[in-house]
Amino acid sequence: MQLSTLCSRYRARFLERHAKQTSPAQFSALNALQGCQTAQYGELTLACQACSQQATRYRSCGHRFCNQCQQHSTQAWLDRQRQKLLPVDYYLVTFTLPYELRGLAKAHSTTVFTLLMQCAAETLKRFGLNKQHFAAELGMCAVLHTHTRRLDFHPHVHLIVPGGGVHVQRREWRKLKGQYLFNARALAKSFRGAFLHALARAGLEPPSTPQQWVAQCKNVGRGLPALQYLSRYLYRGVISNSNLLHDDGHNVTFRYQDSKTQTWQHRTLPGEDFIALLLQHVLPTGLRRVRDYGFLHGNAKALLRILQWVLRVALPSRAVRIKARFRCPHCQGDMRVIAMRPATPLRPG
Repeated sequence: MQLSTLCSRYRARFLERHAKQTSPAQFSALNALQGCQTAQYGELTLACQACSQQATRYRSCGHRFCNQCQQHSTQAWLDRQRQKLLPVDYYLVTFTLPYELRGLAKAHSTTVFTLLMQCAAETLKRFGLNKQHFAAELGMCAVLHTHTRRLDFHPHVHLIVPGGGVHVQRREWRKLKGQYLFNARALAKSFRGAFLHALARAGLEPPSTPQQWVAQCKNVGRGLPALQYLSRYLYRGVISNSNLLHDDGHNVTFRYQDSKTQTWQHRTLPGEDFIALLLQHVLPTGLRRVRDYGFLHGNAKALLRILQWVLRVALPSRAVRIKARFRCPHCQGDMRVIAMRPATPLRPG
């Protein structure tokens, strides 16, 4: 079953019930989901270089919300992180926005999501500088998620942190000892203060002050296997086609893996509500959901290369960006694009 098929089937019912609550960014994502790999984005004419056979392929939408276009983003992130690899343990730290603030996040998504990522990074940076016998600048990569496995609205940010840092005054690398990063309860308490203060500075007042703030911190190993695990975890789409189980023309059933029991569960919704459930996770236009900090930031490339030289890191060869290759169905030779048909705009409604 294809998500694009469901979007086409339930589009009219979705617009009838949810159009007034749908933002331009969500409409754009819906159009992309529905039109990916169709005439909506144009068609390529290919010719085999060996046997002269011709074929056609529809172009992909390239939208970051599309579940058919995520593989490229996953591989691109992994290639970038491979070039930043360090011989230390890596940690996955997660900060979750409390339930009481989720309404505020929906109403002011750009501001709240930006503050969520900034405050999470600042909290970790402060802990790194204040940690006894460490007192070093951390590097980290933050990735924003807004959904649970049930697809409910649940904003949280994951941060990948190498287990070491730079002591600026002494200009030396300091490695964390043991398998422990920071205390999760202390992280949550510090993040709470930073985030509420940031909301106040931004002129946003929460409806109530949440009492329960959650932070998690775990060791995910070291080296390339850790990065590969993280790339699959952080860059999976909101839902894959393989998790769409049944559509009877009125209701859609999908499966998800329960995080506590690790068992597969099913959830069934009316088709138009299922589309609405998906689209609530479309990020505002222009919001960057992946950000680097510290010595992993793009402006710190020289410092990172020095660290890798000091730590004697043998980097993998830089991945060569190769354009999409098409194989001939007859002789398996390479096919070249010889013509392109323009895109066909989606009709309104």
